[in-house]
Amino acid sequence: MPVEHTHPHPWKTQDPDWGNPDRKGMLLSDQIRKFCTTKHPDGLLISDGYEEGKLRPAAFTLTIGDDYADSEGKQKKLSDEEPSFEMPPNSIVFVSIAETLDLPYYIAARFNLRVDWVYKGVLLGTGPQVEPGFKGKLSCPLYNLTNRSHTIVRGEDFATIDFERTTNFVNELPENVETNIEKKGKVYSYQSGETEFLLFDQKFLKPLGKYPKDYKIVSSLAQMQRDLTMWRRIGIGIVVSFIALTLSLLGSQSNLLREVASTGKDLAQSRIDNERNLSQLKIELADTKRELDKTKDQLNGLREEVRQSNKK
Repeated sequence: MPVEHTHPHPWKTQDPDWGNPDRKGMLLSDQIRKFCTTKHPDGLLISDGYEEGKLRPAAFTLTIGDDYADSEGKQKKLSDEEPSFEMPPNSIVFVSIAETLDLPYYIAARFNLRVDWVYKGVLLGTGPQVEPGFKGKLSCPLYNLTNRSHTIVRGEDFATIDFERTTNFVNELPENVETNIEKKGKVYSYQSGETEFLLFDQKFLKPLGKYPKDYKIVSSLAQMQRDLTMWRRIGIGIVVSFIALTLSLLGSQSNLLREVASTGKDLAQSRIDNERNLSQLKIELADTKRELDKTKDQLNGLREEVRQSNKK
Protein backbone atom coordinates (compact mmCIF):
# COMPACT_ATOMS: atom_id res chain seq x y z
CA MET A 1 0.00 0.00 0.00
CA PRO A 2 2.07 2.98 -1.23
CA VAL A 3 2.17 6.21 0.76
CA GLU A 4 3.39 9.69 -0.13
CA HIS A 5 5.50 10.21 3.00
CA THR A 6 7.67 7.83 4.97
CA HIS A 7 6.11 9.26 8.12
CA PRO A 8 2.50 10.33 7.44
CA HIS A 9 0.85 12.75 9.77
CA PRO A 10 -0.05 11.00 13.07
CA TRP A 11 -3.60 12.32 12.76
CA LYS A 12 -4.04 10.17 9.65
CA THR A 13 -4.94 7.35 12.05
CA GLN A 14 -4.96 8.98 15.51
CA ASP A 15 -7.85 11.34 16.16
CA PRO A 16 -6.53 14.34 18.14
CA ASP A 17 -9.89 14.42 19.96
CA TRP A 18 -9.83 10.73 20.82
CA GLY A 19 -11.95 10.09 23.90
CA ASN A 20 -13.85 13.37 23.63
CA PRO A 21 -17.59 12.49 23.80
CA ASP A 22 -18.43 15.50 21.61
CA ARG A 23 -16.04 14.56 18.81
CA LYS A 24 -18.70 12.98 16.53
CA GLY A 25 -20.56 14.89 13.84
CA MET A 26 -19.85 17.43 11.11
CA LEU A 27 -16.69 19.50 11.47
CA LEU A 28 -17.13 23.22 12.00
CA SER A 29 -14.70 25.79 10.66
CA ASP A 30 -12.37 25.63 13.72
CA GLN A 31 -11.90 21.86 13.30
CA ILE A 32 -11.39 22.15 9.53
CA ARG A 33 -8.78 24.84 10.10
CA LYS A 34 -7.04 22.72 12.76
CA PHE A 35 -6.64 19.72 10.43
CA CYS A 36 -5.64 21.81 7.41
CA THR A 37 -3.04 24.00 9.16
CA THR A 38 -1.40 21.45 11.45
CA LYS A 39 2.40 21.52 11.38
CA HIS A 40 3.48 18.88 8.90
CA PRO A 41 4.86 18.82 5.33
CA ASP A 42 1.21 18.61 4.27
CA GLY A 43 -1.93 19.20 6.25
CA LEU A 44 -4.93 16.91 6.34
CA LEU A 45 -8.40 17.30 4.79
CA ILE A 46 -7.23 20.00 2.31
CA SER A 47 -3.56 19.04 2.09
CA ASP A 48 -2.77 21.42 -0.78
CA GLY A 49 -4.65 24.55 -1.82
CA TYR A 50 -6.02 25.52 1.59
CA GLU A 51 -6.92 29.21 1.84
CA GLU A 52 -8.55 30.84 4.81
CA GLY A 53 -10.88 32.80 2.54
CA LYS A 54 -12.41 29.58 1.22
CA LEU A 55 -13.36 28.39 4.69
CA ARG A 56 -17.10 28.34 5.44
CA PRO A 57 -18.94 27.77 8.75
CA ALA A 58 -19.06 23.99 8.21
CA ALA A 59 -17.47 23.46 4.79
CA PHE A 60 -14.70 24.48 2.41
CA THR A 61 -15.04 25.93 -1.10
CA LEU A 62 -13.53 23.94 -3.98
CA THR A 63 -12.37 25.47 -7.27
CA ILE A 64 -11.95 24.37 -10.89
CA GLY A 65 -8.60 22.68 -11.58
CA ASP A 66 -6.53 22.53 -14.75
CA ASP A 67 -7.49 19.10 -16.09
CA TYR A 68 -10.81 18.56 -17.83
CA ALA A 69 -12.52 16.51 -20.55
CA ASP A 70 -14.67 18.49 -22.97
CA SER A 71 -18.13 17.61 -24.28
CA GLU A 72 -16.54 15.43 -27.00
CA GLY A 73 -14.63 13.40 -24.41
CA LYS A 74 -11.19 14.88 -25.24
CA GLN A 75 -8.87 15.42 -22.26
CA LYS A 76 -7.41 18.92 -22.11
CA LYS A 77 -5.76 21.37 -19.71
CA LEU A 78 -6.54 24.92 -18.69
CA SER A 79 -3.64 27.37 -18.52
CA ASP A 80 -2.81 31.06 -18.27
CA GLU A 81 -3.15 31.28 -22.06
CA GLU A 82 -6.47 29.36 -22.09
CA PRO A 83 -8.04 29.85 -18.65
CA SER A 84 -11.59 28.81 -19.63
CA PHE A 85 -13.65 26.61 -21.90
CA GLU A 86 -17.26 26.42 -23.07
CA MET A 87 -19.72 23.75 -21.98
CA PRO A 88 -22.26 23.51 -24.85
CA PRO A 89 -26.02 23.25 -24.25
CA ASN A 90 -27.28 19.81 -23.18
CA SER A 91 -23.76 18.43 -22.72
CA ILE A 92 -21.57 16.73 -20.14
CA VAL A 93 -17.98 17.65 -19.28
CA PHE A 94 -15.55 16.29 -16.70
CA VAL A 95 -13.69 18.74 -14.48
CA SER A 96 -11.04 18.30 -11.81
CA ILE A 97 -10.68 20.09 -8.49
CA ALA A 98 -7.66 22.30 -7.92
CA GLU A 99 -7.32 21.39 -4.23
CA THR A 100 -5.74 18.14 -3.01
CA LEU A 101 -7.43 16.04 -0.34
CA ASP A 102 -5.91 13.81 2.32
CA LEU A 103 -8.58 12.43 4.62
CA PRO A 104 -7.89 10.67 7.91
CA TYR A 105 -9.27 7.15 8.21
CA TYR A 106 -12.00 8.37 10.56
CA ILE A 107 -13.34 11.30 8.50
CA ALA A 108 -15.62 11.07 5.47
CA ALA A 109 -16.43 13.96 3.16
CA ARG A 110 -19.32 15.03 0.96
CA PHE A 111 -19.14 17.57 -1.82
CA ASN A 112 -21.77 19.19 -3.95
CA LEU A 113 -22.25 22.01 -6.44
CA ARG A 114 -22.69 25.59 -5.28
CA VAL A 115 -26.27 26.79 -5.39
CA ASP A 116 -25.59 29.57 -7.90
CA TRP A 117 -24.40 26.95 -10.43
CA VAL A 118 -27.59 24.97 -9.90
CA TYR A 119 -29.62 28.11 -10.57
CA LYS A 120 -27.74 28.42 -13.88
CA GLY A 121 -28.97 24.96 -14.89
CA VAL A 122 -25.75 23.01 -14.18
CA LEU A 123 -25.83 19.84 -12.09
CA LEU A 124 -23.09 17.78 -10.47
CA GLY A 125 -23.18 14.18 -11.64
CA THR A 126 -21.45 12.15 -8.95
CA GLY A 127 -22.00 10.41 -5.65
CA PRO A 128 -21.83 12.76 -2.67
CA GLN A 129 -19.44 10.78 -0.43
CA VAL A 130 -15.64 10.71 -0.36
CA GLU A 131 -14.46 7.67 1.60
CA PRO A 132 -12.27 7.97 4.72
CA GLY A 133 -8.57 7.76 3.89
CA PHE A 134 -8.95 9.21 0.37
CA LYS A 135 -5.85 10.93 -0.97
CA GLY A 136 -5.61 12.83 -4.24
CA LYS A 137 -7.58 15.04 -6.62
CA LEU A 138 -11.32 14.80 -7.02
CA SER A 139 -12.91 14.85 -10.47
CA CYS A 140 -16.55 14.91 -11.42
CA PRO A 141 -18.90 15.28 -14.41
CA LEU A 142 -20.98 18.43 -14.84
CA TYR A 143 -24.29 18.39 -16.71
CA ASN A 144 -25.47 21.48 -18.59
CA LEU A 145 -29.22 21.01 -18.74
CA THR A 146 -29.93 24.34 -20.43
CA ASN A 147 -30.18 25.42 -24.07
CA ARG A 148 -27.28 27.86 -23.74
CA SER A 149 -23.51 27.51 -23.30
CA HIS A 150 -21.85 27.86 -19.90
CA THR A 151 -18.29 29.16 -19.48
CA ILE A 152 -16.10 27.29 -16.98
CA VAL A 153 -13.14 29.29 -15.69
CA ARG A 154 -9.92 28.01 -14.14
CA GLY A 155 -9.87 28.64 -10.37
CA GLU A 156 -13.58 29.46 -10.25
CA ASP A 157 -15.50 28.54 -7.09
CA PHE A 158 -17.90 25.78 -8.05
CA ALA A 159 -18.40 23.29 -5.19
CA THR A 160 -18.29 22.95 -1.42
CA ILE A 161 -17.05 20.05 0.65
CA ASP A 162 -17.93 19.21 4.26
CA PHE A 163 -16.36 16.69 6.62
CA GLU A 164 -17.78 14.37 9.26
CA ARG A 165 -16.17 12.07 11.79
CA THR A 166 -17.11 8.40 11.63
CA THR A 167 -17.22 5.87 14.43
CA ASN A 168 -13.92 5.23 16.24
CA PHE A 169 -10.89 4.09 14.27
CA VAL A 170 -7.78 2.79 16.03
CA ASN A 171 -5.64 4.98 18.26
CA GLU A 172 -2.38 3.88 16.65
CA LEU A 173 0.33 5.56 14.57
CA PRO A 174 -0.04 5.35 10.75
CA GLU A 175 3.19 3.32 10.47
CA ASN A 176 1.73 0.59 12.67
CA VAL A 177 -1.47 0.49 10.67
CA GLU A 178 0.04 0.61 7.17
CA THR A 179 2.55 -2.15 7.85
CA ASN A 180 -0.16 -4.55 9.05
CA ILE A 181 -2.71 -4.45 6.30
CA GLU A 182 -3.68 -7.10 3.75
CA LYS A 183 -5.11 -6.86 0.27
CA LYS A 184 -8.79 -7.82 0.19
CA GLY A 185 -10.30 -7.46 -3.27
CA LYS A 186 -10.31 -3.81 -4.25
CA VAL A 187 -9.66 -2.63 -0.69
CA TYR A 188 -7.32 -3.41 2.20
CA SER A 189 -8.08 -5.03 5.51
CA TYR A 190 -6.67 -4.02 8.89
CA GLN A 191 -7.33 -6.20 11.92
CA SER A 192 -7.37 -4.55 15.36
CA GLY A 193 -8.17 -7.20 17.94
CA GLU A 194 -11.49 -8.71 16.88
CA THR A 195 -12.42 -5.67 14.78
CA GLU A 196 -11.74 -5.56 11.04
CA PHE A 197 -11.44 -2.22 9.23
CA LEU A 198 -11.57 -1.89 5.45
CA LEU A 199 -9.23 0.76 4.03
CA PHE A 200 -8.72 2.22 0.59
CA ASP A 201 -5.41 2.19 -1.25
CA GLN A 202 -3.33 5.24 -0.37
CA LYS A 203 -2.04 5.61 -3.92
CA PHE A 204 -2.45 9.25 -4.92
CA LEU A 205 -5.41 9.70 -7.29
CA LYS A 206 -4.50 12.10 -10.11
CA PRO A 207 -6.97 14.51 -11.76
CA LEU A 208 -9.35 12.55 -14.02
CA GLY A 209 -7.68 9.48 -12.57
CA LYS A 210 -10.79 7.35 -13.09
CA TYR A 211 -11.54 8.76 -16.54
CA PRO A 212 -11.33 5.92 -19.11
CA LYS A 213 -8.33 6.16 -21.44
CA ASP A 214 -9.53 3.82 -24.18
CA TYR A 215 -12.79 5.51 -25.10
CA LYS A 216 -14.53 8.84 -25.01
CA ILE A 217 -17.46 9.66 -22.82
CA VAL A 218 -19.87 11.79 -24.80
CA SER A 219 -23.02 13.28 -23.31
CA SER A 220 -26.06 11.06 -23.61
CA LEU A 221 -28.02 14.30 -23.53
CA ALA A 222 -26.21 15.50 -26.65
CA GLN A 223 -26.85 12.12 -28.26
CA MET A 224 -30.45 12.34 -27.16
CA GLN A 225 -30.65 15.82 -28.69
CA ARG A 226 -29.27 14.50 -31.99
CA ASP A 227 -31.70 11.58 -31.88
CA LEU A 228 -34.53 13.93 -31.03
CA THR A 229 -33.57 16.16 -33.95
CA MET A 230 -33.51 13.12 -36.24
CA TRP A 231 -36.89 11.93 -34.97
CA ARG A 232 -38.26 15.44 -35.27
CA ARG A 233 -37.19 15.47 -38.91
CA ILE A 234 -38.66 12.02 -39.43
CA GLY A 235 -41.77 13.13 -37.58
CA ILE A 236 -42.08 16.28 -39.68
CA GLY A 237 -41.63 14.14 -42.81
CA ILE A 238 -44.34 11.77 -41.61
CA VAL A 239 -46.65 14.67 -40.77
CA VAL A 240 -46.03 16.27 -44.17
CA SER A 241 -46.60 12.92 -45.89
CA PHE A 242 -49.76 12.38 -43.85
CA ILE A 243 -51.05 15.84 -44.75
CA ALA A 244 -50.20 15.27 -48.41
CA LEU A 245 -51.92 11.88 -48.33
CA THR A 246 -54.92 13.38 -46.56
CA LEU A 247 -55.17 16.19 -49.09
CA SER A 248 -54.78 13.67 -51.91
CA LEU A 249 -57.52 11.51 -50.42
CA LEU A 250 -59.71 14.54 -49.89
CA GLY A 251 -59.05 15.60 -53.49
CA SER A 252 -59.81 12.11 -54.75
CA GLN A 253 -62.94 12.00 -52.62
CA SER A 254 -64.00 15.40 -53.94
CA ASN A 255 -63.43 14.26 -57.53
CA LEU A 256 -65.32 11.06 -56.81
CA LEU A 257 -68.21 13.02 -55.32
CA ARG A 258 -68.25 15.29 -58.36
CA GLU A 259 -68.21 12.28 -60.67
CA VAL A 260 -70.97 10.58 -58.69
CA ALA A 261 -73.02 13.78 -58.72
CA SER A 262 -72.43 14.20 -62.44
CA THR A 263 -73.30 10.57 -63.12
CA GLY A 264 -76.42 10.86 -60.96
CA LYS A 265 -77.39 14.01 -62.77
CA ASP A 266 -76.87 12.29 -66.13
CA LEU A 267 -78.90 9.29 -64.99
CA ALA A 268 -81.68 11.54 -63.77
CA GLN A 269 -81.68 13.48 -67.04
CA SER A 270 -81.63 10.20 -68.99
CA ARG A 271 -84.59 8.95 -66.97
CA ILE A 272 -86.47 12.17 -67.63
CA ASP A 273 -85.67 11.90 -71.34
CA ASN A 274 -86.75 8.26 -71.40
CA GLU A 275 -90.01 9.13 -69.65
CA ARG A 276 -90.60 11.92 -72.17
CA ASN A 277 -89.86 9.55 -75.08
CA LEU A 278 -92.17 6.94 -73.60
CA SER A 279 -94.99 9.46 -73.28
CA GLN A 280 -94.45 10.59 -76.83
CA LEU A 281 -94.42 6.96 -77.99
CA LYS A 282 -97.70 6.32 -76.17
CA ILE A 283 -99.25 9.34 -77.90
CA GLU A 284 -97.99 8.15 -81.26
CA LEU A 285 -99.32 4.63 -80.61
CA ALA A 286 -102.70 6.06 -79.67
CA ASP A 287 -102.77 8.12 -82.89
CA THR A 288 -101.75 5.06 -84.89
CA LYS A 289 -104.50 3.02 -83.25
CA ARG A 290 -107.07 5.68 -84.11
CA GLU A 291 -105.85 5.72 -87.71
CA LEU A 292 -106.06 1.91 -87.84
CA ASP A 293 -109.59 1.97 -86.43
CA LYS A 294 -110.57 4.61 -89.00
CA THR A 295 -109.03 2.56 -91.80
CA LYS A 296 -110.80 -0.53 -90.51
CA ASP A 297 -114.15 1.29 -90.57
CA GLN A 298 -113.49 2.47 -94.12
CA LEU A 299 -112.67 -1.12 -95.23
CA ASN A 300 -115.83 -2.40 -93.61
CA GLY A 301 -117.85 0.28 -95.48
CA LEU A 302 -116.30 -0.62 -98.80
CA ARG A 303 -116.92 -4.31 -98.16
CA GLU A 304 -120.61 -3.56 -97.47
CA GLU A 305 -120.91 -1.50 -100.67
CA VAL A 306 -119.41 -4.33 -102.73
CA ARG A 307 -121.79 -6.86 -101.20
CA GLN A 308 -124.81 -4.62 -101.96
CA SER A 309 -123.62 -4.07 -105.52
CA ASN A 310 -123.36 -7.83 -106.17
CA LYS A 311 -126.95 -8.36 -105.08
CA LYS A 312 -128.20 -6.00 -107.81
